[in-house]
Amino acid sequence: MRILACDTSNRACSCCLWEDGRSIDTRFRNDGLTHSQTFMPQVHDLMEKNQAEYADLDALACTVGPGSFTGIRIGVSAVKTMAMALEKPAIPVSSLEALAYPLREEDALVVPLIDCRNHRAWAAAYYKGRQVLPEVADDVNEIRRACLDYVAKELASKPVLLIGSGSALFLEEEGAAALKEAGITAEYREGFDEILPESVAAIAEATARAAAETQATATANEAPAAQAAEEALVRVFPATGLMPVYLSRTQAERNAKEQGKEVVDVPIRYYSTLDEEKK
Repeated sequence: MRILACDTSNRACSCCLWEDGRSIDTRFRNDGLTHSQTFMPQVHDLMEKNQAEYADLDALACTVGPGSFTGIRIGVSAVKTMAMALEKPAIPVSSLEALAYPLREEDALVVPLIDCRNHRAWAAAYYKGRQVLPEVADDVNEIRRACLDYVAKELASKPVLLIGSGSALFLEEEGAAALKEAGITAEYREGFDEILPESVAAIAEATARAAAETQATATANEAPAAQAAEEALVRVFPATGLMPVYLSRTQAERNAKEQGKEVVDVPIRYYSTLDEEKK
């Protein structure tokens, strides 16, 4: 399976050409330039230097949040447009899951935190690659409390591994006292604060294969296996379904609420048509 995987959800901007469990090539930059300037030139350079054709891709994938509102919109809009033009599936990937992915084998509660200001963070928690606490946009004290409760009750007080720009808030003076009282150790793991495009690609491939297998089984007698899997993937992850996941409100929404205007929550998460079938 050949996938073009992208991330523009936070400070860095990156993309990866991935095939059957391995990275063919990547592009990564975090030099202060805006993603609107760097993203598509990066993608085109990646494809051109590897003599890769967009039409030969099996799927496209990108992080859809949480993270920078503008950054997310740039990536989602670009990937959605490419997928629609190519009639290829567009696979959404959680920024927090991708951030935590390199530590999926650690015997600890892995907590990615992305600072979203005012002592708040976007966060979730994973154990052995499985999400065990939901994604939230909350005060870091509440995030810490939820993590420590989970570790005490479910993980026999195993350590907590922190990654991301919000980690320092977790370990501040109040946090250190709470950790000591609970008898739980927490460590900030340096070198894992950026989302790697290879992680986005690996998650997307696993997601795609699982979905395609499930759907193709139901239609195995209607078409050849490869064709059935390809058609199933487009049905499950249509390009039109790729949507941002913000978790917290945008500035425009906050302003509208302060002005007394109605703000409607759009009930779209990591979209696939499988979600519709479960209703």
